[in-house]
Amino acid sequence: MRFWRTALKRRKRAVNLLEKFDEIFAKQRESVAITGNLGHITYRRLDEWTRAIGSELRRMGLGKNDVVSVETANKLEAIVLLLGIVRSGAAYCVIPADYPEHRRTLMRSKVGAKAVLGSAEFRRLTASGLAEEVLPEPAIREEDSLLYVIFTSGSTGEPKPVAIEDRSIRKIAGHAEFYAGTVMGQFAPLEFDASVYELFGGLLNGMTLRMVDKEESLDFDLLPAILAELDTAFLTTRLFNLYVDECPEALSRLELILTGGERGSADHLKRAARSSRVLHVYGPTETTVFATRYAVRGDETEIPIGQSFDGGRLLVLNEEGVPAVPGQPGELVIADSGLMRAYIGEPEANEKAILVIGGVRYYRTGDSVYEDRDGNLVYVERRDRQVKIAGYRVELGEIERCAQAYGLRRDCVAHYDGSRLILLITDDVEPEGLRSHLKSRLPHYMIPSVKYAAQVPMNGNGKTDAKALTAIREEAEAAADAGTDILGVVEKVLRSPVVPDKTFLDLGGDSIQAMEIIWELGGKGYELDLDLLFRCTLEEIVDHVQAS
Repeated sequence: MRFWRTALKRRKRAVNLLEKFDEIFAKQRESVAITGNLGHITYRRLDEWTRAIGSELRRMGLGKNDVVSVETANKLEAIVLLLGIVRSGAAYCVIPADYPEHRRTLMRSKVGAKAVLGSAEFRRLTASGLAEEVLPEPAIREEDSLLYVIFTSGSTGEPKPVAIEDRSIRKIAGHAEFYAGTVMGQFAPLEFDASVYELFGGLLNGMTLRMVDKEESLDFDLLPAILAELDTAFLTTRLFNLYVDECPEALSRLELILTGGERGSADHLKRAARSSRVLHVYGPTETTVFATRYAVRGDETEIPIGQSFDGGRLLVLNEEGVPAVPGQPGELVIADSGLMRAYIGEPEANEKAILVIGGVRYYRTGDSVYEDRDGNLVYVERRDRQVKIAGYRVELGEIERCAQAYGLRRDCVAHYDGSRLILLITDDVEPEGLRSHLKSRLPHYMIPSVKYAAQVPMNGNGKTDAKALTAIREEAEAAADAGTDILGVVEKVLRSPVVPDKTFLDLGGDSIQAMEIIWELGGKGYELDLDLLFRCTLEEIVDHVQAS
């Protein structure tokens, strides 16, 4: 039984965050609280440092609902600072120190930051004896106290500051199913809401946080040793898929894996579930980290995102705004204990995001889901991933699922930037075979250009990097110049227009013309042989030549 649950059972009244931290610091005194390549500290030292920081902020007159910005490149310092802010009664907002000054100034302004703490303040406050002095009045934390502000990723527009209150942490830190063993991986950037699960959930359950920086998380020489230290970890969908593909044996040492953030791959989830307990979790920032969870069995054909775990209300609304029948997709709206206070200073965004039904506030997720026969929610697609191509509405996830049905074992992602549709794959497969499979199942306007990469590009939050995908598309356009050369030569030799999805022989070519094409393309630096020219469509030949 974890500490948080024990504390709740022991007391009839609600226990606030300050009391919870006091109790866990006293109980875990000499245990390691945080460790990693930046050093390690015990719960006793963490108690002393955060108390000193909290005391100084109280002297400055900061408290309930005041926001303090944390801006340091050192993650250990940032964790200590933000916990010190919590112990002062104020709220924190982590703003990456490597952001341009103009952007940081704008973010501070949006959240109304009353103070900024960085490395200099960390060194000064943790070296002082301020915590020993008597304060005129204690810090106050209540259920409706503002705890933190995190900016949304901006995938659907300009990033917005999400305000979360103390009451929302209980559903995460108090859910025993989310914790196993004694060591939790701390992978998430602190400006990303998964860090809330790691920091508050891990520490309030008496665990050791093992910090893993981005470089370590992608170093497959170091990673097996790091994973061997962990019992529990949350991994974003893309990072999870990468680990299942690249280091499955090391990943299997974890007792518990939580994963989510994007549409999950059933194959990857089932493979991991053979050796570890795997929870497929889902939740927008606006509902405090996780809103649903599903325990993967390993025999599913489709992996749901599951159900609410704290008695929340989940509705699936169709286009008319009424509950959809089971099996019918619609927009998921959520009312649970993690629902945000509001977007700070964004009245129009709040009006669009919050829906009131029967006097209850719901958050409109913008995600399409449906309810399966077991009452679990199955994630379909982000509504902003529904794109218009040639006048048709296309769900990019359908292209990915079709590609995976071909037998792909590794990660893939479809991307459309308004002009070109690509499918990025990480399996080493023949593109013409995959393209034939897609053509046999999808309409012509949904057939992507298939491109290969070592891995799907990820941004700092561990999610798909759309900008990097656009760059890949731009590289593909540059490579398309080679395609123009090749098709131009074929057209010139055949003296008739060419059709990309036809073979050279389909277009009436003969062996003499074939040799002429091979000779002329060789002079331009393109390697081609008779077998390829006779066997493949011109489109497949272009892809082959570009790849080689």
